[in-house]
Amino acid sequence: MKHSKMPLSTQTMNVDFVRKVEALSDSSVRRCFQCGKCSAGCPMRSFMEHPPNRIVRLLQLGQYERVLAGRSIWYCASCETCTTRCPNKVDLAAIMDALRKLSWDAQGPSKESYVQLANRLFLDNIRTYGRQYEMRLAAVFNVKSGQFLKDLMLGPKLITKGKLKMFHQKNKNIAEIEQIFKRIEELRRKGEAP
Repeated sequence: MKHSKMPLSTQTMNVDFVRKVEALSDSSVRRCFQCGKCSAGCPMRSFMEHPPNRIVRLLQLGQYERVLAGRSIWYCASCETCTTRCPNKVDLAAIMDALRKLSWDAQGPSKESYVQLANRLFLDNIRTYGRQYEMRLAAVFNVKSGQFLKDLMLGPKLITKGKLKMFHQKNKNIAEIEQIFKRIEELRRKGEAP
């Protein structure tokens, strides 16, 4: 299967999904001609099952389920090295952002569901407190991920060294932060933000 040919046609390619990716990223998946410069410069490539150029190729071939079910899009650091190196001006960093958003929206089977959970909890903390509250983040993550005792012994050490606070105060600008979240939600409803 590794070296089998996959013809590119309207029958094999989910055009609607690719259009969503292209609309969210404002970049064309079809412009990529597989030079590999993006993957050659990617600092996270060794952690990915599909390097950046293969992600694009899988999209071109309509294999988006393999992309969304994998961990590669979650390991992308959004450093934009790939985008900078691309001779055809494919904004691969934006494509990866679009894929993460579509995966998040679909809530499909992702090998990195812990990444999605941590991301969601991180944003919930920001919205609730106006800043990050690490103790709550770790506790809620452990409960929701089913890893109840994960890092249990690390907490007291961090607290005694002053690196972790038991209690946290809300940011005094919480109303402004809530307005930012509401603006983003409104833009997403209109389809103007990923």
